[in-house]
Amino acid sequence: MDVLQNPKYQYLLGKQPFFFKIFKTLFYLYSKIVFSTYAPLRVFGRENIPDSSFIFCSNHNSHMDVALLAVAAKKDFNHFGMLAARDYWFDSSLKRVAVNTIMNLIPVDRKSSEEKKLSIKESEFLCSAFMDYGQRNLILFPEGTRGEPGKMLPFKKGAATFSLNLDKPILPAVIHGSHKIWPRGKIFFGLPTKINVYILEPIYPRSFLKSLNSSDDEINEAIQKITLTLEQNIKEKVLTLYG
Repeated sequence: MDVLQNPKYQYLLGKQPFFFKIFKTLFYLYSKIVFSTYAPLRVFGRENIPDSSFIFCSNHNSHMDVALLAVAAKKDFNHFGMLAARDYWFDSSLKRVAVNTIMNLIPVDRKSSEEKKLSIKESEFLCSAFMDYGQRNLILFPEGTRGEPGKMLPFKKGAATFSLNLDKPILPAVIHGSHKIWPRGKIFFGLPTKINVYILEPIYPRSFLKSLNSSDDEINEAIQKITLTLEQNIKEKVLTLYG
């Protein structure tokens, strides 16, 4: 696949360059310090984490949610990738290199993008190549943006689509408390508070297909059911926490 030969995305394939790897490790260690002192973190359900690669999905109310999920899983940032808008994060070498020193951004073209240069299939190829090396994982926020605490936006189908096409389980999680420290619209941390992360049971996409040779309609139906199941599982836990 041509996209796997593009030098712009080579940092996603195989072993991480030392420059990227060391900064991701240092940022992870910094995050662990923050979540053991300033914002003490408790994690419930670590036994639900699959032994293989997975797609981490949670509610999203704070800038720190990516770091929280990584620390909750006890996996540093070398082990996680995030889908990011190609037309914004990859429009300059400086921006791409600066952000990728601490995160693995995988490009995807947004529906609103006027000039699409990357198909969904090409993004999936990059995700697959990234995840297949060392059983790395993805983080996706199915709401598509940061929302208000306790109020869930309708889930988009992206997580279910990638899960089914990549044949990787979705690992749902619920973050509670991060909005108090670093909410949407704020530049700096707020007052210290405790944070809880609840890791729910994984969702295996193939269990939603009727057969190995499913039609396009059956695949679309499976994606809708996976999305609905993911949304219900997370929303149910959110409602118990926020009332």
